[in-house]
Amino acid sequence: MTGAGESRQEAPLRAPRALWILIAVSLAVRVALAWLVPLGVDENYAVAVARGYSWSFFDHPPLGFWLPVAMADLTGIEHRMIYRLPALVFFALSSWAFWRIGARLGGPVAGIWSAALLNLSPIAVVGAGMMVVPDVPLLLALSGLILCLLAILRQARPEEAPLGLWAGAGGFLALAMASKYHAVLIALGFLLWALAVPSRRVILARRGFWIAAGIGMTGFVPVLLWNIAHDWASLAFHGGRTAGGIHPLNFLRMVLGQALYLLPPTLVLAAIGLWRALRDDPAGPRGMLAAMALPPILVFSAVYLSGSQSFPHWTMPGWMLALPLAAVWIAATARRRRLAALWTGGVAAVMALILGTLAVQLRTGFLSRGADPLPAWDRTLDAFPWEGLAPALAARGLMTGADTILVAADWMDAGAMSTALAGRHPVRVLAGNMHHFPFLPGFRATGEALLLYPARVDDSGAGARALALAQEVDPGAIPLDPVVLARGGRDYAQVIVVRLVLD
Repeated sequence: MTGAGESRQEAPLRAPRALWILIAVSLAVRVALAWLVPLGVDENYAVAVARGYSWSFFDHPPLGFWLPVAMADLTGIEHRMIYRLPALVFFALSSWAFWRIGARLGGPVAGIWSAALLNLSPIAVVGAGMMVVPDVPLLLALSGLILCLLAILRQARPEEAPLGLWAGAGGFLALAMASKYHAVLIALGFLLWALAVPSRRVILARRGFWIAAGIGMTGFVPVLLWNIAHDWASLAFHGGRTAGGIHPLNFLRMVLGQALYLLPPTLVLAAIGLWRALRDDPAGPRGMLAAMALPPILVFSAVYLSGSQSFPHWTMPGWMLALPLAAVWIAATARRRRLAALWTGGVAAVMALILGTLAVQLRTGFLSRGADPLPAWDRTLDAFPWEGLAPALAARGLMTGADTILVAADWMDAGAMSTALAGRHPVRVLAGNMHHFPFLPGFRATGEALLLYPARVDDSGAGARALALAQEVDPGAIPLDPVVLARGGRDYAQVIVVRLVLD
């Protein structure tokens, strides 16, 4: 241990060749997946509502929603690869940052394991590594924040660390705050750690910490301003996720879901890393990182137990921050490295085969191509490639004017149909939780409209349901011929089209 009054010199870290190979292979895999896999529900929705660059959004802070639309505006290209380009690039940078975090915590071997665990986690590769989700900028921003804090703790007197380091930490915190609400919990973890460790409390009394906190909060200002102007809609929505009572079966489902998202061996290793960090290094950098990782895990685990409407990915930012801690534990002995490579690598290979098969199925439908009729299990409409919709409508002289209103049954259909039409039309959602669509400028537009109602091609009742929905708004609504779209050479989807007038 370095004495309190002794200057600490940071040893230079040079990225090994293995890291660049890992990043290159990961990038190639993610590019292939991004090309194969159609946009999903959340991706379509994010692109659809972000075109006005709202200060914030009903579901999330703004940065993750802005990025895909900004790329489309800069390039003039509306394509899923353009929307997903920030994820492809940012995750490569995050992989490098995770290597550096692991190396700073436990040496070169821990650095490689830190990056490897991140790149072997399905939720990281498919989510933050490829898709249009808020976790894309969040992961990179948190990586930068952790690196700045580690550099601060390596100072002989962290409370007197250069203000540039604190300002850097504040800047990354601001980006995290502008990306996803999880950043609030992670920042709270650092604050609680500094309060709980007597030797670290002095940090909170110095100007560097307050400079970082002040800069960091600027990232949350747009969220606050938007919510103040819209009756705190985001907080009301997220606050309603718990239903009260105890739901042990939902908690068990969420545990299983987290194991699949992160890989079962990785989840166990991350839990060991958290426990060992808090036990062996509570006042040091590993203890700090564990304290920052735990709040999202604990808070959303409580949500899982107290409600039934939840998703396993809510805890993932916390678990991903625990991966460098797992890497430190793995790197400590050759036996642990062998076992981790065997179990994590083996399960990752099986998961990669499953995900690869699913990706090809989503694009080509090869598993069900020869079945007649379509099998009931082939329910992949939520990730269908709708690229053929716009030219098919244009060929029939429909949706050709920018003033034609797009009507959808719910927010999911609205996102898919709006993004398929490059966001050229105002959108009206007729039922259910409308998410951010009511806050878009054209939501209350009146005039000629088309209801677009996607369904499987063998859904014989879709037309009647769509017409009934349209007639609730306009009793004189007129059904038109549906647009039938193929997948892998076989008709799979139809879009029911109903003409109506909105008053």
